[in-house]
Amino acid sequence: MSENNRQETKEEHIKKNIEKMEKLIKEESKQIFASVSQHIFMTNDTPGPDNGTRRIQEKAMYYYVAAGDVVRIDEIISTSFENIVKTRTSVIEPYTKGAFAGPDTVGDVSESPLLFAKYLLIANVTLATRAAIDGGLPEHIAYAISDGYLRYMDKINDIMKINLLSNKALRDFTYAVHDYALKECGPITKSCCEYILRHLHDNITMKTLSQISHRSANYISDTFAKELGMRPMTFIRSRKLEYARTLIETTSLSVSAISDLLAFPSTSSFITYFKKEYGLTPLQYKSKDVSPQ
Repeated sequence: MSENNRQETKEEHIKKNIEKMEKLIKEESKQIFASVSQHIFMTNDTPGPDNGTRRIQEKAMYYYVAAGDVVRIDEIISTSFENIVKTRTSVIEPYTKGAFAGPDTVGDVSESPLLFAKYLLIANVTLATRAAIDGGLPEHIAYAISDGYLRYMDKINDIMKINLLSNKALRDFTYAVHDYALKECGPITKSCCEYILRHLHDNITMKTLSQISHRSANYISDTFAKELGMRPMTFIRSRKLEYARTLIETTSLSVSAISDLLAFPSTSSFITYFKKEYGLTPLQYKSKDVSPQ
């Protein structure tokens, strides 16, 4: 099987998991967003160093939300969805109290699996709201989504659905950031940006973008400049540097390994671009004391 076929198969698998999750909580989703448009309208003028594994995972997750990285969020949620549904005999059967969370899952915050699931949803929605705002989503939109989920949470006592809602909240915030950032863009720029997000590990060229969009390289470059205020290669480099920064914060990969992983021309060019963007070399950035946001 070719690399392209493997990628298509993986993407189809992720898509099926997302569709199943959406189907399972379809009614809940409708009710959550029933008042979002009105709430957004009403609030439109409202102003508005940790080395632990858990914190590292959290920082990586909410980086994807802030970056509007719909590709990686869908991959993460697809895997999480599989883990959730595997915890019971049948997805169709009613989810009973305690069926999802075992003793190790409940932790110290509550002896009730149901309450723990609700606390986790509140925490996830709160952090995703902050990440989305940091990613450029207007506060009134982010808080409208947050309020919609938290208001609806009190209406359900199904642990599985609460956990699915937690995943869906992450997805909705990420897509909101992504869509808002590209709201002024046409289909050509959007398709190129989505391709770029899926292939940050590859050497993406103007020829590649021209091939996938069936437009000339000059046309794509001019369209990016008009709609995003930057040329495609600048956009690609900025996204790769953002991803590199997260890898530095959340992994033990060496500078050269990160450079190779993100297909920079050389380690020295990666260091030069990184310092220009963040004012520090990758090693200096990794060693500096960064307080949790």
